[in-house]
Amino acid sequence: MARNSEGRDLPTQIYNDIKKRILSLELEPGRAFCEADVCERYNTSRTPAKSALNRLADEGYIDVTPYQTTRVALIDADKVRQFLYGRVAIEERVLMDFIKGGGLMQLEDVEHSIRKQEIVISDKPVDALTFHELDKAYHGIWYKAVDKMRIWNQLCSSIDYTRLKILDYEREQDYERIVAEHKVIASLIAERRYDGLAAILKEHIQDHIENLMAKCIETREYFC
Repeated sequence: MARNSEGRDLPTQIYNDIKKRILSLELEPGRAFCEADVCERYNTSRTPAKSALNRLADEGYIDVTPYQTTRVALIDADKVRQFLYGRVAIEERVLMDFIKGGGLMQLEDVEHSIRKQEIVISDKPVDALTFHELDKAYHGIWYKAVDKMRIWNQLCSSIDYTRLKILDYEREQDYERIVAEHKVIASLIAERRYDGLAAILKEHIQDHIENLMAKCIETREYFC
């Protein structure tokens, strides 16, 4: 198996780098490239490049047509809409269980998470991937507290949703709004208020992304 000078698995290294570039939108949906491009960029032979590309194709990051150009997979709008619908419903249930189960002990972790987000967005330009990881950590607190991390990990595996979140960060640059919504959610939990959860979760998780999708679809960007 091909390895670099530090002994790391080269196909895995190539896979991880291309995956990061796809999720960060450095490689945008629909972007064409070929195996030769990968070999040149990573200064490697075809075997490690092909191995990395096959893995990316198997996981849905790229579309490979034999004897034709490889492309970064387009975003499936219907799949994302159904994902958003399910995510809002699941998260509302998780937060209700969090409140009922005495999860208020974790509110200090929530406050700490929000403070870290505020620090990151104060440093311009904001690193979208870093902020995305903090956003995931914030929401993951509830799932961990109610022992639903398997569900959370499954939700986090959505390639299309992750790319849309990064696109939202990069285009809208409205990090303050996101952090403000995080604070509203934390306040509702601290006050044990169930009544406002559904509305803020729909706005926070679903509405902004659906508005962004509508704009992109109108200009025929990124979607199949």
